[in-house]
Amino acid sequence: MLLLVPIAGAASNTGNIKKADLYQAPENSTNENALFAELSANVELYNMNFDKVPDILQRLVASEEIAGKIKLENGEMLYVTLLMGGGQVRDFYSYETPDDPNSKFGPSITVETDEKTIQNVLDSKEPLKEAVKSMNDGSLKVETEGLFRNFMLSTLKTFYK
Repeated sequence: MLLLVPIAGAASNTGNIKKADLYQAPENSTNENALFAELSANVELYNMNFDKVPDILQRLVASEEIAGKIKLENGEMLYVTLLMGGGQVRDFYSYETPDDPNSKFGPSITVETDEKTIQNVLDSKEPLKEAVKSMNDGSLKVETEGLFRNFMLSTLKTFYK
């Protein structure tokens, strides 16, 4: 989202990319599981194509804990966390409550959005630009802690209008 979503989609249109295996959701799965599976596949693509991810995004997410709160089309919530290291995703998981039970210090970046916005970004030919557009229209809310992160987010929004 931009951090989950742009991270997941940042490398999706960058030349020779190995396609992830398609996820087949079980018949009784929820939207939550299907979306989480799709985001997980995109996280793998991001890490595999890390060398093509814009430097500004790599610096913004460097070694952060990113919390995602996604309102699903069925009204349920999907809560996820990305643990970053050196700009790459080290761990990505979901949990049942608004607060991550595994977090020791709390997120330094929080992203709130809905399923439709995520799908728009993932389906876009230019996911980072689509994410910035969504941030500007308010459908993708990104909160950062600290002056450096705020500056990096502002710079990213400027470069990818």
